[in-house]
Amino acid sequence: MIEERQIIFHGQYFKDFYIGVSNKVKEKIGFVFRVIKSVAMFSEKFLKHVSVTDGLYEIRVEDSGNIYRIFCCFDKGNVVVLFNAFEKKTQKTPKPEIEFALKLKKEYFTLKEKQNVERNKTKQGTKKNKAIKSAKNFDEILDIQYGKIGVKKRDEFEERAQYFVISETLKDARLEAKLTQEQLAIKVGTKKSYISRLENGKCDIQLSTLYRIFENGLGKKINLLIS
Repeated sequence: MIEERQIIFHGQYFKDFYIGVSNKVKEKIGFVFRVIKSVAMFSEKFLKHVSVTDGLYEIRVEDSGNIYRIFCCFDKGNVVVLFNAFEKKTQKTPKPEIEFALKLKKEYFTLKEKQNVERNKTKQGTKKNKAIKSAKNFDEILDIQYGKIGVKKRDEFEERAQYFVISETLKDARLEAKLTQEQLAIKVGTKKSYISRLENGKCDIQLSTLYRIFENGLGKKINLLIS
């Protein structure tokens, strides 16, 4: 005897099949599944690898001369994943059934990988949240959230933050001076669309242009702080 294997479903395919068969066949499926769950080495009479496939198996159930096939695969040894199932009416397993099972197998592992990625993100988020709760000041929170200065993610945040400061300061100063975007643009020799993009943080700005807008256009002094 072994540690019992777990039999799980991918989609509704097996369950729809199970609902459609007789109680006698349901019972036989239960017997065969018990063998697969609890016996270390079992006969190909119950489970056989589908030739020319990578890891696809068929569970074999027979009752009163009727033959049923349930496609499956193994996931980490003790987990059996069930896919589509059907009553076999020809000697050979229909190719479309095999192709569909292979498609479901690929779908299962793709979905599982995606779920693992999301689970890891959640774990990382939980760890980050704990670190944030232990932070003593907001600079430490920025280090946790974006990394330290010099890390690409942090540098990108700092750049966006600086553009935000400039755009909001420009907007407030223009409104304080009671100027429209068009009036300010005329004063400094540029276009209204450029002032609009600046106020929305949507374009780069040269230092000389920044001085011209604030000092010539708005009568403000710029104090440059380098740290």
